[in-house]
Amino acid sequence: MGFFDRLLGRPASSTTTTSRTTRTRTKSTPETDAPELDDAERESATARIAEIQQSLAAGEGESWELHQEAGILHERLGELDSAITAHETALAEHTRYGESYNRLMTLYNTKLSQSSAAGDGDAINRWMSKIDELLATSKRIMRENY
Repeated sequence: MGFFDRLLGRPASSTTTTSRTTRTRTKSTPETDAPELDDAERESATARIAEIQQSLAAGEGESWELHQEAGILHERLGELDSAITAHETALAEHTRYGESYNRLMTLYNTKLSQSSAAGDGDAINRWMSKIDELLATSKRIMRENY
């Protein structure tokens, strides 16, 4: 599904006709890509997030790396807003291409898609602005490194 399909709220499944066959394809979101966590994995991830928060409060380790790890764990737990916050903090502290940048773009597009499906114009504008800001960060990274 393309950007405008998500923006216009078209369904995720679409039928594509080729010269030989007709096939149905479904594009999944990060929420559906992540495997379902069992109770032990969920508890382990939650405990690790608590450890990360303690390390951040004590000033131990590289802050941006800890925020990035927390973002990944929040994403696995399905806590997208917390994941976005953690990845934004990691990117602000260490403005480079990497895991946080890539995951933020994916998360922003997921939230944009959800907003579009709900027909929430204000949220669509908010997530489009976030995507624009991330692209501006990308340009800034390119200028700084070359």
